[in-house]
Amino acid sequence: MVLKNVENRLERLFSKPFSKTFKSGLQPVEIASRILREIDLTRRLSGQGPVSANAVRVWLGPEDAERFDGFQQPLIQELEEAVRQHAVSEGYSFAGPVKVEIFLNDDLSLGDVEIAVRFVGGAAQPKFICSDGRSFPVGDQPLIIGRSPDVDVTINDSNVSRRHAEVWRTPEGVAIRDLGSTNGTIVNGHVIDAVSLSPRDEVSIGNVRFRIEMA
Repeated sequence: MVLKNVENRLERLFSKPFSKTFKSGLQPVEIASRILREIDLTRRLSGQGPVSANAVRVWLGPEDAERFDGFQQPLIQELEEAVRQHAVSEGYSFAGPVKVEIFLNDDLSLGDVEIAVRFVGGAAQPKFICSDGRSFPVGDQPLIIGRSPDVDVTINDSNVSRRHAEVWRTPEGVAIRDLGSTNGTIVNGHVIDAVSLSPRDEVSIGNVRFRIEMA
C-alpha cells in the first residue's frame, strides 16, 4: 500500500511529462521498494520497540541520473514520505528526522541503484499530519484545532467547534485534549477528554483524520 501511494502521488505530480520521462529504465517505485527493503533488514530493537534507519543514501548511474534531472527534489520528498508511512504501518520509530539523499555513481549502469541506510540521531520534531496533506510541527506552544480561521489548524466543517481540541508536547511525546467541543474528539474510534498519542493512533475531528509523526 505504501509503494502504491508513492506511485500514485508521483503520477499525479508529474502527469504525462513524468510518465514519458520514466517510461523505461529505473522507476521511482523501484527505488522506494529497495529503500523499504533495507529499512526492514536493518531495523533494530529497543526498549520502546523496533527502530528504523532514518538516513538514506541513493546512488544512480549517469543515464538514470540524467533522466531524473529536474525531478530530484519532488522524488526525494516522496521517498522520505514513503519511509515515514512505512514506519507507521510497521510500528517503527526513528532515531532522528528522515532524510533521503541522491548521488551519482559513474560505475552503475542504466536501471541499477545502490542503497545505504544509517541510524542518525537528532532532535525529535513531532508533526501533526492531516489526511488532506497538511503538516503542522508540534512545538513549545499547543496547536489549537477548530473551525475558527484564527486557530493553528483550521477545519472547514460545521461539525467542528470553533476551538475544538489542542495538541501539545509532553515529556513522553505528544498528547491531545478536547476543548469542550460539541461533537467530541475521537481517537481510534473512542471519544476522549485527553490522551497521549502514538504514531499508530488515528485522530478524527469532524470529517478530517490526523496522525502523529514522532521524528
